[in-house]
Amino acid sequence: KDLTVSFFICIPFGFIIGILIKRLGSYPLTIEEVLMSVKQEGKINYHNWWKSLTLGLISLAAGGSIGPEASTTVLGSGMVNWLGDRLRLIAYSSDWKWNHFWDTIVSKKQLKKLPKFSSLFKSKLHQKVFCLIMVMIGVVGAAIVFKLFPEEGLFGIHHRHILWQWRYSMYVIILLIVGWSFGMFFLWSEKWSDYFAKKITISPIIKATIWGIVLALLTLITSYALYSGEFQIVPFVHQALQISPLFLLVIAVIKTLSTNIGFSLGWRGGKIFPSIFASVAVGAAIAQFLPIMPVMCVAITVSASIAVILGKPLLTAILLILLLPIELAPVILVSAYLSACLTKVSYSFRQKNN
Repeated sequence: KDLTVSFFICIPFGFIIGILIKRLGSYPLTIEEVLMSVKQEGKINYHNWWKSLTLGLISLAAGGSIGPEASTTVLGSGMVNWLGDRLRLIAYSSDWKWNHFWDTIVSKKQLKKLPKFSSLFKSKLHQKVFCLIMVMIGVVGAAIVFKLFPEEGLFGIHHRHILWQWRYSMYVIILLIVGWSFGMFFLWSEKWSDYFAKKITISPIIKATIWGIVLALLTLITSYALYSGEFQIVPFVHQALQISPLFLLVIAVIKTLSTNIGFSLGWRGGKIFPSIFASVAVGAAIAQFLPIMPVMCVAITVSASIAVILGKPLLTAILLILLLPIELAPVILVSAYLSACLTKVSYSFRQKNN
């Protein structure tokens, strides 16, 4: 609560982050980098998992406006890759048996000679059935957790009575445009943050320390500049309508810049939760001017914004359905796809003009 504490945390940790970046490199890897590695090479180098974990945890502990999804993606995909390598060795190498499963030393040359992990499946159908079973186990496990721990939290199946009225439809276009515009602003700030960070030819130690100072100063305006907002979204939604629309927009802009500039200067991590938090602030600001249910206003705005940022409307819908009341699922799905269509139209228009 005492914001001056942030000066004694952000600045020293910024220096530490800079030293680690200089020694270890730019970690944690992003979700996009992990997926690109898997697409191009069919694997991820899981031997560097500790680098992503170390820098990810330090950036989170220091108050960086980034989420844990980058580090967890690296760890999760790395464990799957590690498991796959050992299953391949046991299946195709006469030297490897189950009692060698936990051996840490694995010859890279030996791994290259082995067939790909997909060869363990008898057919494409076998592979799809296996993946489906794994997904279902995850879904059932999540449902059990939500049932056993029904208290209000970030993820879960939330219920709320929604007052449906046809007059709401006349405001949908406004909310879609606002959400889509904010999503484009988020991507724009991401692009220019990376551009200017590359132009600044100074040591990564100085870059990361400078951002520690700036982040500490931003907390004098709002404490929401810190952390991803993952565990702040629920309480923030409850009090957002008591905050002035102008200050909500200030929070959204600061959160966006805090996430993207900080990432470009070395405070790396996931951007999904900060973008959701910032979009919620925009939706809550607009909700104070429109005569519709605030939760519906926020749902449409956030869906449109995140669909632009992620570029995947279905993934956006699945993610937000677990965050917002389940009764708004159709609204979330339609808003995400309409926003994606708007992005395609905008892109085609720019291509023709260029």
